[in-house]
This record gives sequence, C-alpha cells and structure tokens, in this order.
Amino acid sequence: MRPVVGYYGYWVFLTYLGMVSSVTGIYFALGGNIGYAVICLMISGLCDMLDGPVARLKKRNEREKSYGIQVDAFADLISFGALPIVIGYAASPYINEPVSFVMVPHIAISAMYILAALIRLSYFNVIEIELQNKKEKRKYYEGMPVTFVAILIPLIYSLHICFNIDFFLMSKILLVVMSIAFVVKIKIPKLRGRQLLVFVAIGLPIIIYLLWNIRAKM
Repeated sequence: MRPVVGYYGYWVFLTYLGMVSSVTGIYFALGGNIGYAVICLMISGLCDMLDGPVARLKKRNEREKSYGIQVDAFADLISFGALPIVIGYAASPYINEPVSFVMVPHIAISAMYILAALIRLSYFNVIEIELQNKKEKRKYYEGMPVTFVAILIPLIYSLHICFNIDFFLMSKILLVVMSIAFVVKIKIPKLRGRQLLVFVAIGLPIIIYLLWNIRAKM
C-alpha cells in the first residue's frame, strides 16, 4: 500500500518544478519585480516543453500516464493561465487603487483569458486520453498551445524596456488575442524538438537581456 497519494518520480519532476517556478513568479510580480516574474514564466515554459520527453523515458502504466496528463494541465493553468494575468495586473497603473469601474474591462479580459485556457487544456486532455487509448500519437495541436504565452509575454516585456511601449496595454491585447487562439479550431503542427530549439533561440537572449537590465538597475 502506498504511504502517500500521487506520484513523485523523475518523470513528473519537471511538471512540479514548472508549477513552483510559476508560484514564485506570482510573488515576484506582486512584489513589483516584473522582470523576475517574466523569467519565472519562461522557466515554466521550458519545463513544460521538457516534461513530456522526460516522462517518455520511463515505462509508465496506464494510471501513471493518466496522472501525467491531468497534473500537466493543472500546472499549465497556473503557469500559463494565472501567472500572465498576475504579471499584467502588476503592471497596471491601478494596482494601488481601490477596485472601481475602470478596472471592469481589465477584469473581464483576465477572466476571459483564463476561461479560454481552462477550456483549451480540458479539451486537450480529452483528446489526449482518446489518442492514448487508441495507441496513437498526436500529430498536431487544435488551437494554440497555452505554452506560447511563455515566449510572447517576455517578448513584449523586452519591447517595453527597449522602446518604452505600454506593457500593460500590450499585455491586455495579447491576452485577448490568445484567448481567441486557444479556442479557435485551427491545426498547429507539433514541432517536437524544433519547438524547443525555437524557444531556446528566442528565449535565451531575452533572459540574458532581462537579467542584464535588472542588474543595471541595482
């Protein structure tokens, strides 16, 4: 009999690490350290890309596979649903003011975004379970993967630093666009290893730049 519930093997460690990184990012954002929060978002994105390949190194039973699908979706909802909303809120000019009608559109956008992410992740799980039952592999995504926000938010934050664009406004526009992209039934190829290379090629310079910028301000 197992002494604890859940699974704690190496094959699920990166999923847990990504979620911990996201919670850390939430604390950074609410403390006013948006640059660090953005880096935490990117770390979560990297963990999400690697957790699948790492999990496949272990010969898992059906219950372990189902657990991996479920826990990954829950972690993604925190990492790529809640954290981007908190980062956008932390950049808001109204953060230190009482909630008023001015904030209603922003609250609505945030609610729409996380609802779309929830629907997309739940739908992904349903299809993934069906594919596993049929012993088939996924060839493409239906709708934009939520992980994409882990590179898009850092990108517009870097543009904010370089060109002083309104990050709060741009983040809200991005959340609206991504909300639609999550639920629109478009086929996006599954890039596998190439997706990781693209993420590293774009993400690594952004992380270096953000760390350099943060250090320069100290």
